[in-house]
Amino acid sequence: MADDENLAPMRLSQISPAACDRANRLLLRFGAPRDFAIVSNNCWGAGFYRDLGREYNTPFVGTMIPPACYLKLLAGFPESLEQPLRFIPKSRYTSWEIRCPVAELGDSEIHFMHYATATEAGEKWRRRLGRFPRDPAAWRFKFCDHHVGPSPRAGEFLTAFDALPLTHKVCFLGRAEPVLACGIVLPECRAEGRVMDGHALYRPSLRRFNALPWLSGAPPWPPRFPGLCG
Repeated sequence: MADDENLAPMRLSQISPAACDRANRLLLRFGAPRDFAIVSNNCWGAGFYRDLGREYNTPFVGTMIPPACYLKLLAGFPESLEQPLRFIPKSRYTSWEIRCPVAELGDSEIHFMHYATATEAGEKWRRRLGRFPRDPAAWRFKFCDHHVGPSPRAGEFLTAFDALPLTHKVCFLGRAEPVLACGIVLPECRAEGRVMDGHALYRPSLRRFNALPWLSGAPPWPPRFPGLCG
């Protein structure tokens, strides 16, 4: 007779990351709604558009927005998007080494991390902003603690995002504190104390929360099922 333990079904946590990523891509391809647009503090959201083969309907692609600036932008959203984009010669964050076009949108600074020139960055910002849906029900907001780091203001930034009156938001964390209503902790990042950059974060984040409900307008963290392969 076969050992009962050998017949036990595989747990989700035993599925390899590569297999989980393939499953997530398939689920997104066949289940993602049409009417959503990602607003993110870095290029994390680009992964959804690549997986779905869709054109960008958001200007928040290939960019990084410092935490304080991002929170200011969201506090005045969406009116903040109506302000002119003005490129500047130097970032106010002088402790950062900036090797990309930098612009101001009102009082918020935007770093165009993946663009060679201000001309290219400005053209793509305006083109994608023109596709951005005006219906608030389509907006999905994301924040993370990558650029917050060990700053004394880290908790302030994170709790400020949590308190914003945004209906569909999520914040990825490499730490257990502060506890956020919209926060999802990535255990693999706890040693570092923060999550990885936006590009690297996309795949691991989908293993820890349900992206499809979030994109469709429902909470992304059902109490008994925190992620496809979490």
